[in-house]
Amino acid sequence: MLTIAVVCGAGIATSALIADQVRDHVAAHGRRVQVVQATVMDLLSPDFHADLVVSTVDLPDALGIPQVSGMPLLLGTSPSVTYDDIDRLLGRIDRTGGAEGTAP
Repeated sequence: MLTIAVVCGAGIATSALIADQVRDHVAAHGRRVQVVQATVMDLLSPDFHADLVVSTVDLPDALGIPQVSGMPLLLGTSPSVTYDDIDRLLGRIDRTGGAEGTAP
């Protein structure tokens, strides 16, 4: 099962709000995806795994995990932008069998 990590500065309240929205979106599209809250430090741990990251903070591309901005979900400005990026990247991961690339 693919894992989406939702990351904010502290990994608590903001990530919980966004994680609920992402869970609802992927479930509505019939995807079986695990959505977890995480911190930046979690992402740096060798024991942590995620196929995709939805983040409200800037993360280095060197993490090697596709990233999507979670700010449109947090602010309610253009949630479809984030959802479209999630769908596109999950589709790419499904086709290639692994994580590749990052969202612009």
